[in-house]
Amino acid sequence: MASTRGFRRYFIGQALSTFGDSLIPLTIAFASLQVGGAGALGLVLAANRIPIALLVLFGGILGDRWDRRWVMVGADILRCVSQSATGLLLVFGTAETWHLILLQALAGVGTAAFVPAANGLVPALVPAERLQRANALLGLAANTNKVLSISVAGVLVATVGPGVALLLDAGTFAASAASLLALKLPKQAREAHRPSLWHDVRAGAQLVIRTPWLRTLVVYSALLQALVIGPHMVAGPLLANERLGGAGAWAAIGVVQAIGSIAGGMVAYRWQPRRPLRAAFGLSLLMLPYLLLFACGAPLWLVIASAIAVGAQGAFFMAVQSTLLQSQIPSESRSRVSAWSQLGNLVLLPASLAVAGPVATEIGGAAVLLTGGGWLLASTAVALCSASIRNMRSTATKPITAPPHTGSRSSG
Repeated sequence: MASTRGFRRYFIGQALSTFGDSLIPLTIAFASLQVGGAGALGLVLAANRIPIALLVLFGGILGDRWDRRWVMVGADILRCVSQSATGLLLVFGTAETWHLILLQALAGVGTAAFVPAANGLVPALVPAERLQRANALLGLAANTNKVLSISVAGVLVATVGPGVALLLDAGTFAASAASLLALKLPKQAREAHRPSLWHDVRAGAQLVIRTPWLRTLVVYSALLQALVIGPHMVAGPLLANERLGGAGAWAAIGVVQAIGSIAGGMVAYRWQPRRPLRAAFGLSLLMLPYLLLFACGAPLWLVIASAIAVGAQGAFFMAVQSTLLQSQIPSESRSRVSAWSQLGNLVLLPASLAVAGPVATEIGGAAVLLTGGGWLLASTAVALCSASIRNMRSTATKPITAPPHTGSRSSG
């Protein structure tokens, strides 16, 4: 077990990296518009997201089979190179749309490998009793960066252009790789005779399916993304434009949600409930007042006030989920199960965004939010009826047993 000094090094690197990541949505959007106009924007954004959705399960397998640190370093190098190339092409005025598509697709491949491995690495850096605090700190840094990046990205794009902003992002990936290389970690056990990749994908799915609390958590989170979060991301700006004054109101709601996320991270750092899933699922209902107020035409100040709780519960939920995956899943399966847990965000959310637009046009943004609120209430009530959710204790340290397979194990 590495000392907390190792976690501090890791935290600094990841804080810098997530700040760079937070610059990407705005900078790559304006870079695409600068190079190829509106038509290029959708293609470039999709080029980044599609590899993540298609490859994240295989990224999880890499994190379980190989040394997670080196998987993450390789992913950081790939993303550093792709964003450096994109930035230089933009700075010298030679970028074309196909350059952006190719390079952002490579960055997406790096993200698909990095994220599951990162979730599996944290338990090697801190003692088990500090896992939730470690996850809360990482989430706190990410959410703080989201708030800061809104202004920083705008200033960079307006003053020096998106190319320089992307070069800054590339530098943060280099910093992340350097912090990982500085860690002193025990060698990760690996299989001498490895089954096929598809065998490992199935093994991860089987582990999720046969574990009641994990199955409920993964399904609940995935459908929440598809039926609540995605529709809200479409109906929200629609209603803000119709009722609350336009883009400024929607931006204010987003900033307040991000501030709420910071507050939620602080709560997760301080409070470790004895029944973490009961607390996390129960707090999910804090989204309900916001959805109802927004849908029913409440004044902007009231919608903004309720948005704080939305961000707070989301940050707390993510800290609890990460902690349980790290403490209750066997090390040799941790990254692939983490990948399964992210499929809702990476696959169902984009699909939801595509469908929610026409639906909101047909039935109205208010009806979409009310439907999402109804699903949130019903699904949370069903989840809390599960004994595996209600009774899971934070002191339960016996991990799930991974499905047996035939490979022998060696270290090194």
